[in-house]
Amino acid sequence: MISCPNCGSNPRFDIESQQLKCPNCGSLFDPATFPEETRGADSQTVTGDYAGQPDMMQVTIYTCSQCGGELMSTDSDATAFCSYCGSHQILEERLSQQKRPEHIIPFKVTKEDCKKAYAARLRRSLFAPKELKDPAYIDEFRGIYMPYWFYDYRQRGTVTLNGTREHRSGNYRIIDHYDLSAETDNFYGGISHDASTAMDDTISESLAPYDISKSLKFRTPYLSGFYADIPDVKSNVYKRETTEMAARDALERVEALKEFKGYSLGKISDSTAVTRTNTKLEKASAAMLPVWFLSYRKNDRVAYAAINGQTGKLTADIPIDHKKYILAVGIMTLLIWVVLQFFNISSLRSILFINMYASMFGGLVYGMVVYKLQSNLNRQQWEKQINRKREEPEAGDDEKDPVTKAKKKSELAEKRRQNPPGLLVSVIFLAVLLVINAVLSFFGMRIFVAAFPFVVAFYVSLGFSDTGYKRGIISNWVLAVVTALGALVWAVNPYVDELYFGSCILMMGAIIWCFFDALFYYNQLMTRPLPQFQKTGGDDRA
Repeated sequence: MISCPNCGSNPRFDIESQQLKCPNCGSLFDPATFPEETRGADSQTVTGDYAGQPDMMQVTIYTCSQCGGELMSTDSDATAFCSYCGSHQILEERLSQQKRPEHIIPFKVTKEDCKKAYAARLRRSLFAPKELKDPAYIDEFRGIYMPYWFYDYRQRGTVTLNGTREHRSGNYRIIDHYDLSAETDNFYGGISHDASTAMDDTISESLAPYDISKSLKFRTPYLSGFYADIPDVKSNVYKRETTEMAARDALERVEALKEFKGYSLGKISDSTAVTRTNTKLEKASAAMLPVWFLSYRKNDRVAYAAINGQTGKLTADIPIDHKKYILAVGIMTLLIWVVLQFFNISSLRSILFINMYASMFGGLVYGMVVYKLQSNLNRQQWEKQINRKREEPEAGDDEKDPVTKAKKKSELAEKRRQNPPGLLVSVIFLAVLLVINAVLSFFGMRIFVAAFPFVVAFYVSLGFSDTGYKRGIISNWVLAVVTALGALVWAVNPYVDELYFGSCILMMGAIIWCFFDALFYYNQLMTRPLPQFQKTGGDDRA
């Protein structure tokens, strides 16, 4: 623990002044030059570079007994809750030696700024649980330095590309092949990736980017008043990913050269791009980047809010409150009824037609939620594999490696679902169905409208393939069947009022069923299972 030279209190890093500030006497100190010191287990002060170990620092490790999550601090203050699983209890603490990172970006965003940004976000979330809006809950934002790896790459040499030009001569199509080359001398500094299994990659990606150029040389006084997560992912875990990122960017810049305009350039895989651009890792250095962190726990699920401590960028999991959802559905139903009365849509056949398309629209919204959930679950599977195997796969064994398989599956799922149907797409889709319906009706083939609901249901069912959740499959197909029955009644147009009433009631019941299932899946999407960490910490992985 560092001490104020004037009064002996523990100065804390003050974000507004970017100085160490003593809470007792108000003195300000430059953290870049402030003397570092800590107290060991034998209560003797060790100053300077920690007893001749310039790459080590002595910290207090706080461990949660429920999830195993660990945070470290240079202060001696006990913490009363776990930021990762939301457990409110006094955490276990111990002294430990940790390897010092090389870089740090100090906090620029204050806690008050975080609270205001999060409260503003909640004001736009009408269905958020009231607990999230409780000022006492929002006050639990905690400043945590998250470990990252900075990767530096050098590209020097000749980049060769295969280009073609095509022209015609009489009846012949002639293709000329060219070997194109460019000399490069590039440097990519500070390509970053988080080095903690405690931090979901989706969170770190949402908080990016950080301005790496503003990073400073690490010194422990910057940690005073904050916590830090323990790095537990080796640098070579993301070496391939960051190498390919640098290589692909360099290749795209070479392909965009004006001298290569007019040539058709062949596709080059990421692995080939690395060799073509002579991309080599120069250094991977450890860094600490600032994050304001908040967790909300309900039963066996937890939702996170995180704010980039440098830029203020916010990402938040905001589930939906069931009671507010039911109230909104009731109000929406009443408004729809008022609109129908205003336009004097009173015939049973017209009401049935509106119900039919409303149920298909609900099915498309259902599919949007399910597809996004599947994409997230596949990403979590990839991260779990990373947690189990933090070594880079051996060369030549990529296809058999479980990490590589999981990552490819995640990337494939993301490509298929990166643009799930939004509300606008759903409206356009229904408009197309209306046009097709009009054409079928004109040619006397209205009976085929009954196939429309099954097209929507089949699309939604594809999203359930990898989720592991089966409760929505039945409701999805029930909605399709009752909507198809309603379409048949509409197409045949019988003179039996009971059939119209019965079809409308069945469809409304199926829609409500599906929307409550959609609510369940949405809350699964907006929350995460309680974490279970098996961290060792304190080794050469820092």
